[in-house]
Amino acid sequence: MQRWPVIGVTVRILFSAWPGYGHLLPMIPLIRAAGRAGHDVVVSTGPDLSPFLKRLGVASAPAGPTAADSYADLPNNVWISRLPPEEQSAFAAKYLFGAAAKKRAGDLTVLVSDWRPEPVIHDPLELGAAAVAMQTGTAQVTHGYGPMLAENDDLIASIGSELGRTFGADPTVLVDESPYLDICPSSLQTRKQMPWLDVRPLQPSAGEPADGSVAALIADLPYRDSVYLTLGTVMNQSAGVFRAAIEASMEVGVNIVATTGPNLDPPELGPLPPSALVSTFLPQADVLPYCSAVVSHAGAGTMLGALCHGLPQLCLPQSTDQPFNAAVVVAAGAALALQPNEITTPAVAEVLDRVLHEPPLREAAERLRTEIDAMPLADQVLTDLVAWAHR
Repeated sequence: MQRWPVIGVTVRILFSAWPGYGHLLPMIPLIRAAGRAGHDVVVSTGPDLSPFLKRLGVASAPAGPTAADSYADLPNNVWISRLPPEEQSAFAAKYLFGAAAKKRAGDLTVLVSDWRPEPVIHDPLELGAAAVAMQTGTAQVTHGYGPMLAENDDLIASIGSELGRTFGADPTVLVDESPYLDICPSSLQTRKQMPWLDVRPLQPSAGEPADGSVAALIADLPYRDSVYLTLGTVMNQSAGVFRAAIEASMEVGVNIVATTGPNLDPPELGPLPPSALVSTFLPQADVLPYCSAVVSHAGAGTMLGALCHGLPQLCLPQSTDQPFNAAVVVAAGAALALQPNEITTPAVAEVLDRVLHEPPLREAAERLRTEIDAMPLADQVLTDLVAWAHR
C-alpha cells in the first residue's frame, strides 16, 4: 500500500457520514482543521446534504441514499421508535443503516480505490465507508457524535453483520481496533467500557458562526434574558411542543429564540409574541452567546453546544437517543427534563424558571464547560491521526 510522508506533505482524507446533520456537523471542526493543514478533503454523505456542503465550501462526493429515501424504504412504513425496544436495533441495522451502508459502499468503492484517501473518517453508524476501507486496506477512524449508548454496541455489530454478508467480512473487526474520536466530556460519557480499543478525546464545537446578524435581532427583543429553543432537524414536527415552550417563556418573562428546522414553518406555530424570534434556521453558534439557557430535544449537538457555553438546559426529549442524552446531562446536574407526556405550558414554565434561577444547575454547566475547554483541539487531534494513519 502506498504511504505518504506526514510532515510537509499533503494527504487525502475522506469523511463519510450518515445523511443527518447530527452525524455530519460534529465532524466540521476536524474537516476545517484538515483544510487549514492543507490536506485534500472530500466529504461524502447523502445527496440531500450536498447543498449544505457547498455552502461550507468543502468538496463533496454524494453517496448512498438520502435520509428521506432510507426512511421511505422501511418495510410497511414502520416507525422504528414505535417497535418494541428489543427489536429496534436489529430492524434499524437491517433496513435503515445497514441497507444504506451497502448502497453508500457501492458508490464509494471507485473513489476510495482510485483516490486512495488515508485515513477514512466515518461516524459510528456509517459503516459503508468502513467496509470499503477494509477492502482496500485503508486506515479508518470512527468519529463520535455524543454519549455512546450501550445499545449502540448491538446496533453497530448488527450493521457490521449485514455488511459482512455482502463484503465477505465484518468491517467492525477493524473499526474496533482503530481510533475513536470522543467529543463527549468524560463526565457525560457513562460507558465504563467502549468497544474501541483506542479512544481519543476531541473538543466538541457549538457550531460555526455566520455573519453575526442574529446579535442585533436578539438585542431588539424586550427582555433581559433570552432562551434558545430547538427540537433539531428530525424530531421537530411537534408544533405543540414549540407552542408550549413559547407560551412558557411569556409566563417566565424571557425572550425565546427558536429554530423550527426543516418541514415546519414558523407560521404553523400560530401568533407569536414580541419576545419571540422564530426562524426555520439560525446558526447555533451565533445564538448561544446571547442566551441564558437552552430548551431542546436533547440532541447531542445541541446538548454539547449549550455546554460549550456553560448554559443550563431544559430537555424535552422526543425519541431515538434523546431520552438517554437527557438522562446523562440531568445526572450531571446541568439540566432538568420533561418527558413527552409532561409537556404543558405550566410545566415548562415552572421547570424553565428553575433552570434559569437555580445556581447549582448553572454551576454544573460551567464545570462541564471547563472540562470541554481542556479537551484537545481539532488541529492537534488531526496531526496525531495523520501520523497514526501513515505510520
